[in-house]
Amino acid sequence: MRVRTYHGQEAGCPNGARRHTGGLVLKFVVGFLGGLVLGAVGAVAYSIQTGKDLREVVDEVRSDLSKRDLDALGARLEGRFSEMQKELETRITQVKEKAAAAAEEGRPALQSVIDDAGSKASAAISSAGAKAHGAVDTASKQAGDVLVTAADVTETAATEAGDAAGSAVETAGEAVAEAKGAAEDKAGA
Repeated sequence: MRVRTYHGQEAGCPNGARRHTGGLVLKFVVGFLGGLVLGAVGAVAYSIQTGKDLREVVDEVRSDLSKRDLDALGARLEGRFSEMQKELETRITQVKEKAAAAAEEGRPALQSVIDDAGSKASAAISSAGAKAHGAVDTASKQAGDVLVTAADVTETAATEAGDAAGSAVETAGEAVAEAKGAAEDKAGA
């Protein structure tokens, strides 16, 4: 024996079991109605595009199938495909023309951007060249100052070395003279 609860669910059924079934029915109904609407819109679009009523076309195709007249059906399909091909080629041509027009329209703006980039690059190169030239001038001046300082130091060192050598030669000469004098004194004594 099954016991029903207040909400119409059976005891022991998971919560919401009946609502789940109702959701599937609702999805089916919405899908069915959506398909009907899309079919109607497609039929109207076909009629507008081709200028033929879709019901007449369906009747003609049915009669060709019932008569087993496959040649007429093939000719009809071939004619429709050639119409579609022409329409497709026309649309492709229109898209290409619009793309070419858009490219031509955008070309001056692109050229302007390229020109601006070129002038900015030229200015940056000039600025970098001027900075590099200034750096080279500064470095050469500093190198010249270092060479002058090195020459001064070398001259001072050479002068001091010459003075020291002269003093050493004098001292050595005096020492030789003293030694000679002492040797002569010893030899005479």
